[in-house]
Amino acid sequence: MTFRLPHSALSLAVAATAILAAATFPESSYAGGNACQRWGNSEPQTLSNGEARKAIFCLINEKRDAAGLPAFDRSRELQRAAQRHNDRMVGSGCFSHQCSGEPALDSRLNSVDYLINGLTSWACGENLAWGMYEHGTPRAIVGAWMDSSGHRANILSSSFREIGVGFSAGTPQSKNEPGGVYTTDFGLAVG
Repeated sequence: MTFRLPHSALSLAVAATAILAAATFPESSYAGGNACQRWGNSEPQTLSNGEARKAIFCLINEKRDAAGLPAFDRSRELQRAAQRHNDRMVGSGCFSHQCSGEPALDSRLNSVDYLINGLTSWACGENLAWGMYEHGTPRAIVGAWMDSSGHRANILSSSFREIGVGFSAGTPQSKNEPGGVYTTDFGLAVG
């Protein structure tokens, strides 16, 4: 799911990828491979939230590097939004970009002060996944996203600068199953 909004628009445009004016973004360093190697193949029931987030962040930035794109920067606000959504899905029976009683992505980003007044342009996107055992490792999750055109487009988008990763042990059906639920929120906010 991806949104974009120029400063004068009043409604959201939903598209497979966000389209913004081309810009060159400074490259940021990412976990350099340590998190990829350390936790990339770990089954979700063995991971802490921090380990899973670091592994996903590292693995996604490896894919961007291989495509000649700059690494994402981490965003605490995007991470907070992603984690809140993740926590809402685990054990709820909902696996969707918007669960019952929950606001849409743009409103969730407003609630964590990512999208604030005075922006000249912004874009956001979201990837969701869950898996159990070896299908829920960070490497398996990023691999599944890369095998899906819409998810891959978010990961390899030059329109996004930042990412926030949410992780929760369990599945959408149960907090006690040996799986993991992942949310990545992508963004660009230009003031």
